[in-house]
Amino acid sequence: MPERPSGWAFESRVDPSELQFGHFVTRLDIPWSETQFPLQGVLIDSADKKRWMQENCAWVVISREHSPNQWMPTSRLPAAPDSSSPRRLRASRSGKGKILEGEVNAETLNRALEIHNSLDSRIRDLAEQFRAGSEVDVDSAQSVVSELASVLEEHAAALVWLTRIKTRDDYTAQHCINASILSLGLAHALDWEEKKIEYAGLAGLLHDLGKLRIESEILNKPGPLTAEEYEIIKTHTTIGYQLLQEEGGLPDAVVQAVLHHHERPDGRGYPQGLAGGAIPQLARLVGIVDAYDAITSRRVYDPARSHHDAFSVLWKQRNQQFDGPMVEAFTHYLGWVTPGTLVRLSNGRLALVLQTGEGRGLLPMVRLLEITDAGHRLGDTLDLASQRPEVGDAPVRIAEVLPDGTEDVNIRELSRAFDSSPDLA
Repeated sequence: MPERPSGWAFESRVDPSELQFGHFVTRLDIPWSETQFPLQGVLIDSADKKRWMQENCAWVVISREHSPNQWMPTSRLPAAPDSSSPRRLRASRSGKGKILEGEVNAETLNRALEIHNSLDSRIRDLAEQFRAGSEVDVDSAQSVVSELASVLEEHAAALVWLTRIKTRDDYTAQHCINASILSLGLAHALDWEEKKIEYAGLAGLLHDLGKLRIESEILNKPGPLTAEEYEIIKTHTTIGYQLLQEEGGLPDAVVQAVLHHHERPDGRGYPQGLAGGAIPQLARLVGIVDAYDAITSRRVYDPARSHHDAFSVLWKQRNQQFDGPMVEAFTHYLGWVTPGTLVRLSNGRLALVLQTGEGRGLLPMVRLLEITDAGHRLGDTLDLASQRPEVGDAPVRIAEVLPDGTEDVNIRELSRAFDSSPDLA
């Protein structure tokens, strides 16, 4: 029987000085999100990229599968240093903001579901009030956002997992909930003071409610909008702002964020064409989160795209459509994958990401999905970091980051049936 190829036939961990043009780097000894390279990896095609690797990394991993240059260095480095190494600690203090860390388990997910259900109920009530033109109970929204902010740090991974719930028939309400959670997370990552973090969550929750006063025929049009229809859509920022101002009781920063979350640093946004620092800080934050959740959601005129696709759009448009430093902080915070991200593994299996954070990079903890007659269910846990490339067949890796809802995976139902299965595949 022929000898099975080892993992080193597919990947090599080497000193950065061994890199050559045409090598594709997939892992580093520092968190991938702390680099300026695409999250999927980087092709070494310039002296500047190799120099950056040498100056910032103790080791890198080359993927032979993705490298045009098939030469692999014969010298291999030992296993990666543990996360307590001085280099890793310095990387965590890079000044780019906090990283989303933590594992989703039954306890944190159940608590997050309680808060999520309460938020869902409040936003639906607000939506009905906006549609009917009746008095709006913003105090109720403020109280639930305050509760959400108070548990954010302990339950952040589970809350971000729940932003992967995408309800096709109630996009606006679900989008506002997701924007609230992600706005809180980004504000926390930026180390804003407690009051401003709550403002961020509230602005995320309320930013699109003005759309509820726009005719559904336009809002839900499956094809391209006419110029006139687009101008009507653009009025949602002003409508929301006016309604909230009339209601009163909200911080001015929140109301201004509702008005200005579609302004752009290059001055080509709306409603006032503000540019750069003239755009309120909170509006810049909500604008990034709004775009990210919209891109990763299925809408009547656009299919859902993956976490990576959304980051690609944000990154390419930083300093033009989106605030550059905030895009970098958001990318750093969520990382290569987030809890709840649906992925396809290199063995063809579908899985949901359970645990991310500093030191894991491209190797999160995942929960395998099983296919049954009733649909998908959660199976065993697999720690990709434990799949050693030095032993046996090629280690299991993430082959593809998928859009939410691919193959009808229902994260809401899976969340309700979640258990803390300790079984490791």
